[in-house]
Amino acid sequence: MMKPVILFIAASLDGYIADEEGNIDWLMKAGGEGDNGYDEMYRRVDTVVMGRKTYEHVLVLTDAFPYSDKDCYVFSTSRLESGGQVSFVKGDVAEWLQNKRLDPGSGIWIVGGADIIDPLLNEELIDEYIITLTPDLLGSGIPLFKQRSGQPKRLHLHKVKQWGELAQLHYKRAGDLSIQ
Repeated sequence: MMKPVILFIAASLDGYIADEEGNIDWLMKAGGEGDNGYDEMYRRVDTVVMGRKTYEHVLVLTDAFPYSDKDCYVFSTSRLESGGQVSFVKGDVAEWLQNKRLDPGSGIWIVGGADIIDPLLNEELIDEYIITLTPDLLGSGIPLFKQRSGQPKRLHLHKVKQWGELAQLHYKRAGDLSIQ
């Protein structure tokens, strides 16, 4: 059985994951409840995947690397020295993920950003989309999804949760509705 691939991410109501400078200060001001479903998702995965910019932002936001208990992979075209808490990967993220899904384990969390998400979306490799929307309208910034051409994608709405001011939409890939 293949590991499920989960996109768990927050975005502004108008679809941005960061402002134009890459800041997420606005996200920290959103009034949620508890951990907004993070722990539940985090227990379901053993692998974490992100891009280099996201990784570097995580290092700025935290004193200790928060994913040290998981296998963590960072995609980068410039930085490749692996060791310590993460393994750097270069190459086609979709091809790499297709192989990684076959490894034994529980699940793969796609942290971000759009350069990682887009090829996985195009190859229909994301099984679950758990997107928490904040009540912010940024107007511009780094979009959750890149502008797309090609075939439209249709997802199945699995559930909706409210965490204070936040709305969490949980979609599953259409045709893959057996995922718990």
